[in-house]
Amino acid sequence: MSEITSFDSVEEMMEAIEEARIAADEQVKDFQKAIKTGDHFLQLTEYGFWIYGEVLEEYKEERMKHYRFCKCYSEVCPAGELGDVHVSVISGQISKEAFTAIVNRLQGAN
Repeated sequence: MSEITSFDSVEEMMEAIEEARIAADEQVKDFQKAIKTGDHFLQLTEYGFWIYGEVLEEYKEERMKHYRFCKCYSEVCPAGELGDVHVSVISGQISKEAFTAIVNRLQGAN
């Protein structure tokens, strides 16, 4: 489960964020590095439910190379939510057809 961390300063917080990014970058697998704009993926969360995402954009900045701007859907957020995803948390890729079927199911479409 997630934990809450407190900091004594903004600088200390930013340093911890940077250290976490570097640690996550070191865990990226080849299939995760290859995920690009237009791809679809799934992610098993630490809470036991799946997130299904579509990559909308890749970042050009070196320190953002393993982040993707995505629209993601889940049982918790069937309408979808925009945000950044670090590729190290992606469990696998799925086809556009599978992604569309899953999103339709989540949203109650027939």
